[in-house]
Amino acid sequence: MPTATASPVKTFTDKPPQAQYREFHANCTETHRLSDDPIVFPGLAGAAHNHTFVGNPAANATSTPQTLLKGRTSCEDTLDASSYWFPTLTRNGTVVQPEKVTIYYKSGVKDYRTVQPFPAGFRLIVGDMRLQDAEQFTGTWNCGSYLGKAIPPSCPAGSSLIVRMQAPSCWDGRSLDSADHKSHVVWPVQGVCPASNPVPLPMFEMKVPYKLPGGDTSGLQYSSGNGSSFHYDFMNGWDAARQAALVAHCINGGRQCNGYGIDQHKP
Repeated sequence: MPTATASPVKTFTDKPPQAQYREFHANCTETHRLSDDPIVFPGLAGAAHNHTFVGNPAANATSTPQTLLKGRTSCEDTLDASSYWFPTLTRNGTVVQPEKVTIYYKSGVKDYRTVQPFPAGFRLIVGDMRLQDAEQFTGTWNCGSYLGKAIPPSCPAGSSLIVRMQAPSCWDGRSLDSADHKSHVVWPVQGVCPASNPVPLPMFEMKVPYKLPGGDTSGLQYSSGNGSSFHYDFMNGWDAARQAALVAHCINGGRQCNGYGIDQHKP
């Protein structure tokens, strides 16, 4: 597996200033759908279940973090050429296209000043495509007043059905990937990264909204199975200087930055 050397984690003797938000957003639209997965099945076109891709429009089975760099993007920040993908949702066999997808880059640790950017070459899968049990689902579904672990029987007319899922954010400081594409990051323990994975990276939270005619949720199925099989993949294609600047200004700075890196209430 490819490796990297992490920068030393910053240490502070004082408590971080109170900050309600410590995040920036990647707001991206769908670019294409392919039965490719360049993380799980690199180089094998058509070997995966169908995925919906947002971000870099050139992403396919042969993509690597290096080939994504300096590419185009469907995200608001033009220097984010990363690829993000998740299983394709259908209703009775017809594709349901998502609305604008938001990938939140947050602090998953108490001291948001210590969060570092994702290293070049980083890959990650969040969630489990094999999971078909709503009780074990780590994400949430919501529409109207409903919030739960399963797709609801119906939604209010005019509302969007939204799935959200967060990711662990403590990196081992070496591995850009792992055999299961997950275990190089773990969850913080009481807001602090453990000694085994001491480097705090941005914590992902993906939000995928779907507009359903009349709020009808019948017949919905992912290419990977039921709603519990939702998962997403990330392949880092950020311009390194731009990502570092956003982490410093928005996460370390205790701001809530939009898809252009701006916090209108705390410039």
